[in-house]
Amino acid sequence: MNSPLLSYAICRGTIAFIWFYQGLIPKLLYPHEDELAMSMAAGFSHSGAVQLATIAGGLEIAMAVAILIFWRQRWPLLLTLAAMVGLLAFVTLAQPTLLGGAFNPVTTNVAVAALSITSLHLQRMIENARES
Repeated sequence: MNSPLLSYAICRGTIAFIWFYQGLIPKLLYPHEDELAMSMAAGFSHSGAVQLATIAGGLEIAMAVAILIFWRQRWPLLLTLAAMVGLLAFVTLAQPTLLGGAFNPVTTNVAVAALSITSLHLQRMIENARES
């Protein structure tokens, strides 16, 4: 496997893993208090926040699957990039205290956004190499 293809696979696989993990663990299996607090700060009741976490968890797992199934398409990476910016803005407005914690949304979202940008760049390199 050539270097750009290996790097692309690592980046894209990591993004899919993060979407999957974040959907499954802190939302579906063990709804985390921080996840629920963000929704409750936006006006949801506790039960509404749990329902929203369940829906969000399902959508995040679907994103993980889409990133893997649509391996050569750019839209899952572009959607991921937009989601990281939008979700970070939401957390900043709804629950800014989360930004100072360990393993906080700033570090996670910036890292996933960087992996998305890197994947898009590598995908373009791979496409150009195929055309040559």
